[in-house]
Amino acid sequence: MFRHFLCLLSAGLLSAADLLVVDIQSVRAEGDPASFLRRVLIPDEPTEFACELLVAGGGLSGVAAAIRAAERGHSVCLTEETDWIGGQMTAGGVSALDENRFIERSGATRTYADFRRRVRDYYRSRYQLSAAAALWENLNPGSCYVSPLCFEPRAGLAVLEEMLAPHRERVRLLLRTRVAALEVERGRIVSALAYRFEDGQALRIRPRWVIDATELGDLLPLAGVPYVVGAEARTDTGEPHAAEAPNPACVQSFTYTFALEHRPGESHRIDKPPDYEKHRDGQPFSLRLYYPVEFGWKGYVQYRMFGEEPPVPNNMSPGPFFPWRRLIAAKNFEDPRLAHDVALINWPTQDYRRRSVLERPPLEQAQILQEAKRVSLSFLYWLQTEVARDDGQGSGYPELKLRADVMGTPDGLSKMPYFRESRRIRSRVRVVEQDIVADYQKGARARRFADSIGTGFYMVDIHPCGAGERARMMMPRPFEIPMGALIPERVENLAAAAKNIGVTHITNGSYRLHPVEWNVGEAAATIAALEMETGRMPEAAAVQRELARAGVPLVWFDDLPLDDPSFSAIQFAAVRGWYPVSDWDLHAAAEAMVTRGEAAQALAGYYGVEPGKPAPGRLDVPASHPHAGAIEAALRGGWMRVDHRNWFHPDIPFYLSDLDETRLPGRAPEWRLRRTGPVRRRELAEAITGLFSNR
Repeated sequence: MFRHFLCLLSAGLLSAADLLVVDIQSVRAEGDPASFLRRVLIPDEPTEFACELLVAGGGLSGVAAAIRAAERGHSVCLTEETDWIGGQMTAGGVSALDENRFIERSGATRTYADFRRRVRDYYRSRYQLSAAAALWENLNPGSCYVSPLCFEPRAGLAVLEEMLAPHRERVRLLLRTRVAALEVERGRIVSALAYRFEDGQALRIRPRWVIDATELGDLLPLAGVPYVVGAEARTDTGEPHAAEAPNPACVQSFTYTFALEHRPGESHRIDKPPDYEKHRDGQPFSLRLYYPVEFGWKGYVQYRMFGEEPPVPNNMSPGPFFPWRRLIAAKNFEDPRLAHDVALINWPTQDYRRRSVLERPPLEQAQILQEAKRVSLSFLYWLQTEVARDDGQGSGYPELKLRADVMGTPDGLSKMPYFRESRRIRSRVRVVEQDIVADYQKGARARRFADSIGTGFYMVDIHPCGAGERARMMMPRPFEIPMGALIPERVENLAAAAKNIGVTHITNGSYRLHPVEWNVGEAAATIAALEMETGRMPEAAAVQRELARAGVPLVWFDDLPLDDPSFSAIQFAAVRGWYPVSDWDLHAAAEAMVTRGEAAQALAGYYGVEPGKPAPGRLDVPASHPHAGAIEAALRGGWMRVDHRNWFHPDIPFYLSDLDETRLPGRAPEWRLRRTGPVRRRELAEAITGLFSNR
């Protein structure tokens, strides 16, 4: 706690130099690494203010959390150590979004989908599109291969600022500010010391609740909560592909990204970076990647620089290098400002994997970041001078121009690295490989979590550390985000909300992506808001109801768009076990008729009635029927009828006349049917959740 720190400081047992932080945005490829450090000087009476929710980290998760909390009427302090909000998408430069094949219809929250729509509108309103691009509902400015939506980081920044603008009376945005210390009393954070890089001032913030949405889980050691760094042992997680022994040094590699514009016939070669040969040979730089044959993959693949071939099926890996993460495709515009293709460069052999910045003193962190910048600049120099040309006419593409303005930095590299892995809390629930990877799942979805607060779908994509680890990719099933993975031990008013949630080194490879982080931020803010509003940690059901109302998917359906009038009711009913969820497909089938067996299952779950053991004599309900126990409970209670032969008929359509509402275990659902006949799934969901649409 920094109160203890201040006591030691005043007693002369510590000097102010003992609290050093790295100004990550000031790091350069050349110069003394010590010049990137800042000494936090703590005045006797720092500037102080209060807010209900402190969100540390202005990345996608932090912005989503701030918006959600403000919409619920809470005051928010949002800190961000760079001068751009947006985290990995803007300051980290990865605006070629890592998403999923369903993203245009499902697998995103309503606000994330709104963000994507606004990005497209940004280009439609500011630039003249080509005739073909103007017709596309799902405009992709870069026509990239890695994602259905690639764009310049500044466009993402502008959209995030636009989304925050209506809430600025409640959201206090503190750019170039980092939380440097926390004061914890009796298991609750009572204040935070924040440092402003621009003027060197210290601020004291007094929040009721705190969300750690930083890129590296910076608040976890400050709060004294238990956490994990690096790779866990197989004996710890039980994961078949975990390491034999724990390895805190094995953290996924990180990358300084940059953007290049293709300007044929010109020369834009940069100066040769320091230690170029060492990095070229040590990485080594290549456009030839190996996809392990032992995993059933293709083996070596040689990528060319340019081309427009469609991606390889299944893993979406393209033939050409430059369009893979292309941010601007000139063919989509009839505008002189966008006359040349611009691509994001974020390539595996460019990754920095020698050392992690986690759990190292500030000076060593600065040295590591500087070396990582030199790696990326060396990769650029290699592309300009040594890579084999597609036409076979020599080496290098000097016509590739570094676009410093795209990243908003003097050196053209991203303001901060794209960090793929963070400190991770030891949480109530930990997601392991067996929970999500397809090889271990019996049905169409990954393991279901009763406390799900969101969904995700992305391969387990491990960019290896420098400790002998190999790259790994495993396909999951569409998975869920458990609420328990956001709740740390020991501190009551803190939630993890980025890459720091309760996942493992392996499953982090699926949970670290853009839409998942956004979802986690919305959920963390909802948890915090409900706790502040009620005075106690909310049950999962209360959080789930609020998230469903806000347009957050809790169970993965591929045919339930966010604008479906019954979205909230179906999502809440499904996560509570009151809605039919198939094991073999991803369909909600909202217009399908509910069977009598499904109705019994839903109502038994709704009333919390324990399933019974099927009684003999009901010839059409075998004990193996998936709803047999619930049917027996319904019949035992007398709230569902049988026919004159004492048959239940579990697989025929359910009518309201099948119920004896006078004998239900509790208050009857409010049915708002506008017709007679079989009850549809959406009508069942609306009735038992009370979340009625305005149809």
